[in-house]
Amino acid sequence: DSVLEVDYGMVVVNEPYWLTIDPQGSKITVVCLADTPDAEPLPDWLACDAGGFTITGELADTTTTLNVAVVPLSTEEAVIPNALVPLMVDEIDEPNGPGCPPKCVTRRGVVN
Repeated sequence: DSVLEVDYGMVVVNEPYWLTIDPQGSKITVVCLADTPDAEPLPDWLACDAGGFTITGELADTTTTLNVAVVPLSTEEAVIPNALVPLMVDEIDEPNGPGCPPKCVTRRGVVN
């Protein structure tokens, strides 16, 4: 599968926070680092931690920029208000040889 990794740069959020992103123009908001058992689970294609998040699968193939907002639940004040993150292709994996599917892309970006 293709992978898209976004690093929050100098920002580290060691508590539950809202993450809002817009892969391929579809805005989604999730709670990362949720500390309650009844918290809504993250979508299968998304993982997040204190320093960033990873998208796996089809959305990672074609997304070249991403709007990112990070808001801790405790303060409700954005630590990343709405950053446009360019995603560069870091690696291309063609396990069956060049030109043969699948073609898996690893994209990386850092919030400035």
